[in-house]
Amino acid sequence: MTATSSAVSATLVAFLFAIFVAHWAQNTRRNTLLWFLFGFVLPPVAGLVLLWKNSKQNRIPPRLEDPGRADLIATRKDVL
Repeated sequence: MTATSSAVSATLVAFLFAIFVAHWAQNTRRNTLLWFLFGFVLPPVAGLVLLWKNSKQNRIPPRLEDPGRADLIATRKDVL
């Protein structure tokens, strides 16, 4: 494998990864052109950053209601 063919292969892989990252960014309503360029220049880093940002965005918020004390037993008031 010559130096030019390996450079072409690396460029092709970076370009395909940039398209993938741009598509993913478009689906998550992010700037497509910025993510395409970022994915072309630093392919693995862009993928990891996009994964990290999406995991923060999709995190389930903590429960806001206080469940109360666990040692108390709930009873119905109409039963004597």
